[in-house]
Amino acid sequence: MNPHSSHPPRTPRTSMHASSSNNYSASIYETKEEIEEKVDPEDFEVDLEEERVQEAEKRITKEEVWREMFVTSNGRDKAFILAQQSVPFSAEVSTEKAKKVQKPFLHTILYAPPPVLLELANAAADDVATWSRLGLLGKKIGSRAEDFSNWCWLLSTLVGLVENGVERQMINSLEAEVEGRLYKESMTGATAKSKPKSTKLDEKELARLRKQDYWLQVTRAKLLMDLIFVSYDVFNLRRGRDTIKAFAGLTAAILSSAKLYDRHKNALLKTLLTSTS
Repeated sequence: MNPHSSHPPRTPRTSMHASSSNNYSASIYETKEEIEEKVDPEDFEVDLEEERVQEAEKRITKEEVWREMFVTSNGRDKAFILAQQSVPFSAEVSTEKAKKVQKPFLHTILYAPPPVLLELANAAADDVATWSRLGLLGKKIGSRAEDFSNWCWLLSTLVGLVENGVERQMINSLEAEVEGRLYKESMTGATAKSKPKSTKLDEKELARLRKQDYWLQVTRAKLLMDLIFVSYDVFNLRRGRDTIKAFAGLTAAILSSAKLYDRHKNALLKTLLTSTS
């Protein structure tokens, strides 16, 4: 995010695999070039119910998480990680992470889906507008670039809301499937001590899916705040402009920071567990 930009922080576009324990957004495309930050939530599969995980979590301080956020998140929404992803959801939950393959930048441009191209065009126009504010380019060019950037942002936000809705439908469908299995298993009269392994796995899977749905709802709220903010610029709305834009921008920043905080916390937790195992 440019420090001179008038836009609030934008949600990094990341993909989600059904095997991840802490993911926030899933792609509805089979292959997708991503805009990610250094910390990738797909890399971490941590069972928060395990005793050793809970013990390790207590050793991570808030100060450590904030320090990692400030150190590693600079320019996170401007850099490509060029990766080939697997289909985000399948009939069976996969535990194998998609293998990332580096590709030329031109290949990324040619084969990237429209949402990613919108993000790229948005970032480029945003940079041009910032250079204009710094006096490096003319005001007329800067004004046109800012208008183009706002339109790209509006369209990418609308696309993001559509994707978010599709992702939540997938998650809710999987939740219903797991809940159905748990209900059938509960009818067998199994006690807590005699629970079969499949039941315990389903309970963990349901908790994971509910957490994914929670972060998808956070992402949806963030996108709605972005939509409100950018609509004032695109459609030149005046009623309550300053107050509403300030509220929407602050709310979007808080929601984005909450996601980023949780992501970095899990990164530190995974590192701690790996070093002690």
